[in-house]
Amino acid sequence: MSVRGTISTWGRLLGLAALLAGCAVAPPRYYSLAAPAAGLPASTAGTAPAAQEDQAAQGDQAAQGARGVQPASASPAPRAAGTGLRLSVARIPAEAERPQLVVRDPARGPAVQVLNDSLWAAPLGDQIRDALAAEVGRRLGAADLQRLPDAGSRPARRIEVRIDRFDMVWDRFVALEADWTDRAPGADRIRLCRAAVRLPAGAGVASLVEAQRGALDRLAALIAAAASDSTADLQGKPTVSEFGCT
Repeated sequence: MSVRGTISTWGRLLGLAALLAGCAVAPPRYYSLAAPAAGLPASTAGTAPAAQEDQAAQGDQAAQGARGVQPASASPAPRAAGTGLRLSVARIPAEAERPQLVVRDPARGPAVQVLNDSLWAAPLGDQIRDALAAEVGRRLGAADLQRLPDAGSRPARRIEVRIDRFDMVWDRFVALEADWTDRAPGADRIRLCRAAVRLPAGAGVASLVEAQRGALDRLAALIAAAASDSTADLQGKPTVSEFGCT
């Protein structure tokens, strides 16, 4: 092969290598709805460090204090001896029930975006259940019996949640709508409750996830307040557009 031919061949190979490098797919980022570990800042705690790029959780706690909602760092209610919590999530919206995050773009109307490079660290339904159970249990002072293999027939409050809306809108807000049934230990009557929560969100996927985590905390506060009949300080809050029980 001539020198000119060799140079031409290498040129094509280098061009192909550059093209392939440009087309390389970045590894996906994984996001969690779990609260940051105690004592760690939001920027380093959690399953996915990439999901903790901002300090939205700190601002969320400050907003809770300003609105009269008990912050997550407050002391839990006294634990009732022998009482536990069995909280389940019966359904979530089908469009959100996938490994990828699904977001809405206000510029595209009803269209949604499925983010193949932004994935949930665990099934979304499981993450929602765990987040709600942890916060409701903390507020009521009741152990999450699903995590106790020896719970057996221990008396428990039974709460079943159905998530009707789980929206994340680019640079705008996140929204949750849910209804749930609540049956106290030994009670014959089952209460039916419903709530809608909406929180502002900044730019980026991490901000949307942090805001949705805050919305789940709000929902958990409403569930716990309804269970303990202490809803007066939650009525009419800017982040709660609907709340009531029958």
